[in-house]
Amino acid sequence: MRLSIIVPVFNEAERIVSCLGRLRAFMAAGHEVIVVDGGSGDRTRDLAMGWAAAAENNGTPTPGAPLCTRLLRGPRGRAAQMNLGAAYASGDVLLFLHADNILPPDAGESLIQACAWGGVEWGWFRVRLSGQSPAYRIIAGMMNLRARLSSVGTGDQALFVAAPLFRRIGGFPELPLMEDIAICKRLRGIARPRVLAATTVTSARRWEEQGIARTVLRMWRLRLLYFLGVSPARLARSYYPAADPADASWKYPAARIALFTRAPKLGEVKTRLAARIGAESALALHQAMLRRVFETAERSGLAGVRLWAASNPGHGVFTALCEARHIRQQRGGDLGERMRLAAAAELAEAGVDSVVIIGGDCPALTASHLDEALAALAGGVDLVLGPALDGGYVLIGLRAAEAELFQDVEWGSGEVLEQTLARARKLGLRWQLLAPLGDVDTVEDLPSLQELEPPLSFSA
Repeated sequence: MRLSIIVPVFNEAERIVSCLGRLRAFMAAGHEVIVVDGGSGDRTRDLAMGWAAAAENNGTPTPGAPLCTRLLRGPRGRAAQMNLGAAYASGDVLLFLHADNILPPDAGESLIQACAWGGVEWGWFRVRLSGQSPAYRIIAGMMNLRARLSSVGTGDQALFVAAPLFRRIGGFPELPLMEDIAICKRLRGIARPRVLAATTVTSARRWEEQGIARTVLRMWRLRLLYFLGVSPARLARSYYPAADPADASWKYPAARIALFTRAPKLGEVKTRLAARIGAESALALHQAMLRRVFETAERSGLAGVRLWAASNPGHGVFTALCEARHIRQQRGGDLGERMRLAAAAELAEAGVDSVVIIGGDCPALTASHLDEALAALAGGVDLVLGPALDGGYVLIGLRAAEAELFQDVEWGSGEVLEQTLARARKLGLRWQLLAPLGDVDTVEDLPSLQELEPPLSFSA
């Protein structure tokens, strides 16, 4: 029997490394660990990615992939994040763990015995709080007693559910708060829970930061209001007063940024560089540049970002960077046709009037370059091109997907920019050029990585 340990995180840079370190023994025993990031603004995702997971490259570790079995990018919200992790899980039992929870050493064995041999379908662990205050022992005792009497556990108690049962009930209700209570109420109508004797330790940081009495009274108040029918959305606004709004507010809401990339597969990316620096180093560079460009676009706050993959859109590196709903498969023959079809698809969406396509091999691209391109399109320019130093371009912005613009272009040659401009003139398009940038294709391009701010490093 295999466990899938699902860890939803948001701005947990201070804890994610120690959390994953504690779970190494579970991974070594063959269980999987899935971290689901809800769009952290700190280094949580970078720290979780660590170095390569073997699963994505036929057992060969690759730099930049998750330290855990899988890292996913999901929408913010603990319920949605846990449901996403469960959708990718392959284990027989799903164990939902907070980043500040510490599982007992025998947690895996206890769970397997209960579920495989005892017929248990769901339940939780006993809990105690970190910290030395006697008050924490009293609070933990009350939590354990309340959970046993009500057959309702909480996320702090490391809920577990047999995978078939979890999928049968449709997972966690996607509430902004009280999702743990809601799922327990669903589950207890189907099967009795089991409270495992082993104890999980959860952080007492809430009580330490906000005060013991205040925190206890606040939690009782929230539970009472939920029992009386107050909506979880309203309770969440009280519990998370600094929460981000549900919808991003882009500077150019009618625009999209499309990032074109190849799947990071050993021996199939940066092949010219691979001949000089080795396939492993070329793959590490490809992934480092992809992350840099994607995060530049996403953090710019300019427009929604989509990742367009040449193949394998479900690759772990992609789903770690980008929500799966924003990942698309490229279609068509040569690069020109694939860009045209992607642009047409983006522009066909309601409310979208412009798209900027960028590649993942120009880490010098900045938010100001994107802003200039999007501003030109918003001002009525039909075509924006960001020239590359080798005669191609690293960015193309469009208001319409003109087929002729991409036809009979010698892709990969030094004539791409001039041939594209010739077609733009023929079509009567209004166009604008940005300042030229260098992409990274050869060994001679590598020194430019150290000139970036901050410099881009990579290693096999």
